[in-house]
Amino acid sequence: MDNENNEIENFRSSSSDDDEPALDLDLNALQQLASSRLDRHCVHARRLTKGLYNEIYLLQFEAGPDCIARLSCDLTHPAAKFASEVATMKYVAQNTSIKVPEVYDWDGTVHNPIKIPYILMERIPGQHLYRVWDELTVEKKKCVLSQIVDTLLELWTKCQFEEIGCLYMDFVSTMTSTFRIGPIVDPVFYIRGRNAISSFTGPFRSMQELFDALIQKEKKFFEIHVQELTKKKKINQITKVENLIKLMTSLQSKLFIPFDKSIDQKPFVLVHGDFDAQNILVERDEIKVVGIIDWEFSRTGTLWNLCQYPIWIQEVEEPFRVLNDLELQESREKQKLREFFHGEMVAKLGSRSGQILEMKNRDLRIEKLEDMFTYMVHSFAGLQGLLKSFFYRYGPELTNVHFDDPIIEYFWEIIKYKVQIPSKRVITYLLSKEELLLNRIMEEVPIDYIASVYYELKSNDYNFSWQQASTIAFHMWKNENKDNPQFMNIDL
Repeated sequence: MDNENNEIENFRSSSSDDDEPALDLDLNALQQLASSRLDRHCVHARRLTKGLYNEIYLLQFEAGPDCIARLSCDLTHPAAKFASEVATMKYVAQNTSIKVPEVYDWDGTVHNPIKIPYILMERIPGQHLYRVWDELTVEKKKCVLSQIVDTLLELWTKCQFEEIGCLYMDFVSTMTSTFRIGPIVDPVFYIRGRNAISSFTGPFRSMQELFDALIQKEKKFFEIHVQELTKKKKINQITKVENLIKLMTSLQSKLFIPFDKSIDQKPFVLVHGDFDAQNILVERDEIKVVGIIDWEFSRTGTLWNLCQYPIWIQEVEEPFRVLNDLELQESREKQKLREFFHGEMVAKLGSRSGQILEMKNRDLRIEKLEDMFTYMVHSFAGLQGLLKSFFYRYGPELTNVHFDDPIIEYFWEIIKYKVQIPSKRVITYLLSKEELLLNRIMEEVPIDYIASVYYELKSNDYNFSWQQASTIAFHMWKNENKDNPQFMNIDL
């Protein structure tokens, strides 16, 4: 691809590479800093792990407990990111029984002895949940999930707010401070030059208002690119970028549709920025959750944000791969665990939480918006593709509802047949007949017809596999030209 064709693609804003080298850190300086700030002699420091944004070090002392040092890999992060993270941990510690690391010292700038933004915090004993999860029995897994719901309940009942934003502390004196909701700190607002673009970053009165601001920021970002291309007289590239801006403008005008009042309902609640198994610490012998770590990028949000199945009990989207016996067993176990989690949420947070979990399985519009404007920052081509796909699935009015189903996701563009599925009695009969080979079915029946039947079955609350739906579609296709669409010619 020549330089001109690369012009748009070079206007990138992707995240830093996971394979970047380790920080240029003087370990002796880190030990001296820790010794000075904690007033005890640090005798050893070693790196534990590296993430996308941070490196984690274990500090050991001549006397007293170990300490965790979290050092920023990105020196351009605004100091407000660290201020908000520290405030969030202090707020949770003061207002709930959730165990979070105590913060000993922090500096969100490079103006310190190690020249790297850092947080020195308590090391909570325990193991990361992801390390032990697979070894637990189903009953012990349910025990952990029940405690996770207890954590969500505490956030829901004890960390309620009137605005969407990040938490900060205002120091009244050297001994006291108050908490407030302030601007959201998120990479989509500031990386790759976005920090130079003037924009409102909160607090917000609704999720709709937040997404409007995120889209507006991206529009300004690409409008700047149009100006750069105009100077270079790249006419073809200008048209492509202008079309992208038009798509975002159209999306802004329709945002009120997916964000109805039930989703944006107050009060707002504190939401962990990465509530995953690597950030949940457990005591293995007692199967007890002993701490929640890594509150980076946490903010307030809605009950919609809080209610979601833990990612490690969600299904892996491999719809056409034939599962072996062990994988089938794991899939069934995950389904049972999701049902248990749903029941715990309803019992502890109320029926609304269960309704949200069910609604999220059917309505992917907000999830797709999050893919575009909160979870990551895309290149031009990536954002363009996501926007086109979004409008294709939901139409110009964004009124369609798209199932959370990998097969429907895969076939969405070819689901076009208007099919009338047979009665439940007939479906039961068809599935009781001798099983047909999937290869034979797909040789004799158009794939778009099978996909349409699968979609209609899902629309009518049937939970059939692709194999079962293909079998039903096969018989429907063979009987399509018969007089009775409900297959009464079949001998029952």
